[in-house]
Amino acid sequence: MRKATKNDIPRLIEILTESFQEDKSANYVLKSKKSLPKLFHYSIAKGFLFGDVWIKKDLTACAVLIDPKKKSFNLKSIWLDLQYQVFGLIKIKKLLNKENIIAEVHPKDLDYIHLWFLGVMPEVQHQGKGSVFLTDLTEYYKTFKEAMCVETSTLVNIPFFEKRGFSWYATKYFGFEVLFYKKLL
Repeated sequence: MRKATKNDIPRLIEILTESFQEDKSANYVLKSKKSLPKLFHYSIAKGFLFGDVWIKKDLTACAVLIDPKKKSFNLKSIWLDLQYQVFGLIKIKKLLNKENIIAEVHPKDLDYIHLWFLGVMPEVQHQGKGSVFLTDLTEYYKTFKEAMCVETSTLVNIPFFEKRGFSWYATKYFGFEVLFYKKLL
């Protein structure tokens, strides 16, 4: 894996869009699935600003991680939110509400990295690529973070995370369940 660059943005958007077509949580803040690429362009920009964006060397998987210690409400963040008026006014309110609830649920007593999005191209899913990629990410972050947190609304993801040492610690409801997992690094 390697850190993504701005040149990778089109491929990152493609990977995430293909991976999250049916994801309730990603689609929750959108007017239609047609907005998924815009959502991921926005999310990737947030990742570059407040964390890290990674891509597998074979360009089949990527991840957007947010470091809550870097995340702040500043002019860059406001400009980014305005620049990506992906959601319309009602949807921005939904997004900000969801982000606030997620931030409240995340651990206060741990220095963690938030795995915001992990996507694997559908044609190579169930071949171990996501497992290797997630292992590489946890190995990288364990040198300077205490934990990795992730949330999912996709039930098939639960065994994936649990097999890799993540444990459930909370559930919130947004018209569907979102399950919160963490892994001590």
